[in-house]
Amino acid sequence: MAAVRKNSDIIKGSMLMVFYNDNPIGFATSHSLSLTLNTTEVSTKDHGDAPAIIPQTVSWEIQAENLYSDTGELTYMQLMMAKKPVTIKFCKASNYDEQDEKGVIVAEDVEQASKDWTPDSQHIIATGQAYVTSFQINAPAGDNATMSVTFTGNGAITTNGDPT
Repeated sequence: MAAVRKNSDIIKGSMLMVFYNDNPIGFATSHSLSLTLNTTEVSTKDHGDAPAIIPQTVSWEIQAENLYSDTGELTYMQLMMAKKPVTIKFCKASNYDEQDEKGVIVAEDVEQASKDWTPDSQHIIATGQAYVTSFQINAPAGDNATMSVTFTGNGAITTNGDPT
């Protein structure tokens, strides 16, 4: 029997965070996880005009969009230049219940609350080793500076749960 789904089960984007080596990427505005199944096309006389494909490898990447600050964002550029892998987790933050309906942390000390964010091991969507393969700072006139970073997976990506 299929699980009963309720509107309250829907996850707000603000509840999900990207963590590198268990450190949150601060001032997040948007994150995305992309997986691609790389395939090889098989064309034989038996297949006619509709070739089959053979699944090969799964590649993956995580992109993070953030407001830029002077609180360590250059770490990502340094990681890229040093070609150092990091452990990436895409998951709910451990204190996501401390947010209001708009995703704003409900705490007396918002700065401390954001520092306390840690990955919620019960709600990991994906985790794996990755390299920083793209880093960009945008500094538009009259607006907030932003930062974009792309983590490209090195090896398998794992997830909680059973796909069946």
